[in-house]
Amino acid sequence: MVPRRQLFRALLAALVTASAHGQGGATCTTSINEYFVAPASGSFYGAAQAVNLSGYTRLRLVQDGSPNSSGTWVSAPIASNITEFTATFRFSFRNSVGGPGDGFSFLWGNLSNASGTRMSGGENGVQAFVQDQSGLSVGFASYPGAGANGVNGKWAGGTNFAFVPFTYTPVTWTTTALAANTIKMATATIFWSRSTGTRVTIAVPGNTGTLIYIDKGQPQTSAINSAGWSFGFAARNGAVDEDVLIGEFKVNAIVECPDPRSPADLDRDCVVSGADLATVLSNWGPCGSTPCVGDLDNNGSVGGSDLAGVLGAWGDANCVPPVSSDRLVMRPLGTTSAAQGFWEYLPAGYATRNDWPLLVCLHGIGEDGNGTSAELTRLLGNGIPTIIKGNAWPLPASTAGDAFVVLAPQNARGGCHIPTDIDAFLQWAASHYGVDQSRIYLTGLSCGGIGTWEYLRTVGANALPAAVVPICGNGIDAWNQRGCLLGNMPMWAFHGDADGTIPVQGSIVPLTGVAACTSPVAADARLTIYPGVGHDSWTATYNLSAGHDIYAWLLTHRRTTTP
Repeated sequence: MVPRRQLFRALLAALVTASAHGQGGATCTTSINEYFVAPASGSFYGAAQAVNLSGYTRLRLVQDGSPNSSGTWVSAPIASNITEFTATFRFSFRNSVGGPGDGFSFLWGNLSNASGTRMSGGENGVQAFVQDQSGLSVGFASYPGAGANGVNGKWAGGTNFAFVPFTYTPVTWTTTALAANTIKMATATIFWSRSTGTRVTIAVPGNTGTLIYIDKGQPQTSAINSAGWSFGFAARNGAVDEDVLIGEFKVNAIVECPDPRSPADLDRDCVVSGADLATVLSNWGPCGSTPCVGDLDNNGSVGGSDLAGVLGAWGDANCVPPVSSDRLVMRPLGTTSAAQGFWEYLPAGYATRNDWPLLVCLHGIGEDGNGTSAELTRLLGNGIPTIIKGNAWPLPASTAGDAFVVLAPQNARGGCHIPTDIDAFLQWAASHYGVDQSRIYLTGLSCGGIGTWEYLRTVGANALPAAVVPICGNGIDAWNQRGCLLGNMPMWAFHGDADGTIPVQGSIVPLTGVAACTSPVAADARLTIYPGVGHDSWTATYNLSAGHDIYAWLLTHRRTTTP
């Protein structure tokens, strides 16, 4: 008899739901909930089957007493592009002699072709991944005699990107009744993000959870097509065999929302208008070797039918324009390998490129915090994160458009940001996001402005940014120590002359100093003083109401030397 609670769970098996928080670049979620109540969803290969063991419904991938066998289960595919997911499941091993066997792997990728032996595999993934050179797996390898007792991460079934030793003794049992029991099983949590990679946590009975590894394997999937991905499990029995049991499998995936907009809305502003007509006319004629914008009928040429398509769809494109807050994501301390919690904004189309400009924003002292989800919210009260949260980004007044990956780390030390923390975060961000290493920029307000100056003073010629915008900071010490060499960094400083918190001389002294240098001549030294303005000189600067397009200015600079 299946318990009533499990029957209720069976109704949720393979439930796939989508919820949109907006449209046109918004966040949508898709969920998979599979409790392996027969007949379970998905596809079974080899020895894999859904079973009821002592009242618990489980996926049994391979069975003790069946050496040299393998079993695989694969979920139905998710059609949309996946940008990140969190998967959880319970697992345990049953071996009549008490020792572990070969293990299993958790899989994700395109598993649509199941021909031949492509679905066979084990703790290193499946043959399909090797043949296609595509797909990732986290392997739970459980044979200590071979020196491989641990958790791996593999790309395409063969290329390792992680391995951490781990013992499975706490979840290896001699009887099926024990192995199938929920409280005797371990819980694994797999988080993957296109921008940060893979994170694995395992909690064995009586343990709150051990972080196995974090932010691994990101380069392998930074540009891969993530549409049509399935999730699955694969196990094998070698000379030492065992039962591999999986239960209560759940996935919550963030996917790209279906685009409801008319194809004729070429500039994606949710209105088919003169701008779209102008695009068609400016691209008139053959497209050449690649499709071109305006070829609505995909016939390799922009012509009369495309013009008719725009005119026929004229007016409201029946959608809601994308908003920036949909792409503003909190990254609390511990959810990435960065030493600080931070906010992340990825521009529309981020996954299509790996050469985005990076803008790192430093906050003021009032927003200091420990980087947890509870305290990161403080950063949404000032500066660029406020503009993004208010759906005013990208700013219409800027010619830069939606150009930047924007990251805003939280200072957890108290006081102002310190140079070593700034440098570490810049280095980490440059290696974990698809950004152009020559177009990294730094800005800060108040204590963040001081931190920017201190970073330049301390790091000197090894500074990563191509240009900086310190606002109401204090760069006098930086000028005193670096002198004219400070001017090698393009900088545009802003300050209010009525600032009673950080005197305006903090910006005047270093900028007038470097501007007067002749050896070397300053690369680009600019100073803007707001008459009658107090400490808040950042709001009008960042929202461009003061008329200075700092974002377009930043993009005019590239770092030409390697630190």
